[in-house]
This record gives sequence, structure tokens and C-alpha cells, in this order.
Amino acid sequence: MNNIKQIIKSKPRWVVLLIFSYILILGVLKWRLSPDISTVFYLFGGLFGVYFMDLADLVFDIKPSPFRSIVFVVLFGIVSFFIVTSSGSMFAAGLVLSLYFTLLLLQAEEWQEYHNLNTWFTLGMSRPPIKAQRWIVLGIALFLVLETLLFIR
Repeated sequence: MNNIKQIIKSKPRWVVLLIFSYILILGVLKWRLSPDISTVFYLFGGLFGVYFMDLADLVFDIKPSPFRSIVFVVLFGIVSFFIVTSSGSMFAAGLVLSLYFTLLLLQAEEWQEYHNLNTWFTLGMSRPPIKAQRWIVLGIALFLVLETLLFIR
């Protein structure tokens, strides 16, 4: 229980607010101020998704984290696309959308600090040139935009 409290406290407040604002705005756009019970499940899923990566890292305790790799991001993108477009679970939709946004923020933070995403290419992959890494991040961001638009349709 102390580990969970530590995870919640360690996440920068601006990150939580940014991701949850994204989830709230999507909720307003989807339900148009006429929420139902599925909206509550969606919001809980979104909030859980904010901390999911930290909990997974704590539970599995593998270094380097397999969840912070480009392989995971691509595979997760496929799964999240299926969940957003085909699943009836609003909890799952909120979770994957906020988790995808969290992954994108983690990449942006690393890019800002190191000007590359080299640590995301650790699972047996060769590191692509910086220009290719930019295109990969852009593709990931555009895919999140696509999922967002499909969700609010």
C-alpha cells in the first residue's frame, strides 16, 4: 500500500492534470454533457491509466522496463485501437486512451532531455537515426489523434 501511495505522490501534478484534462475533454465531447453510468467507468479507467505504467513497473520490476520500449508502444497501439473502436467497455477505453497519452508524454520528456529516444529501442532493436525517431514519434502522436477522433465519433 505504501508503494501505491508513493507512486501517486511521485507523479508530477501537471502530468496528472494534463492527462485527466484530456480524458475529461474527450468525455464532454463524447457524451455532450449528458453523462450516464458508462461515463463514470470511462473516467475511472482514465484515472487508472495515468498510474498504470508506474504500477506495472513496480509489479514486474524488470530493468530496463519492457513497457517503455517502441515495441510495446507499437503493439499497444494495435490493441488500443481495437479497444477504442470495438470494445463496449468504457473503463477499458478510458484506460487505453490515458495510457497511450502517458506513453507519448514519456517520450516527449525523454526527447526534451536527451534529444533522442534511444532508450526506447532496447529490446533487440537497433536505434534508428534521430530523424527517423522524430517520424516515429510523429506517427505515434497521429495515431493517438486518430484514436481520439474515433472515440468521440
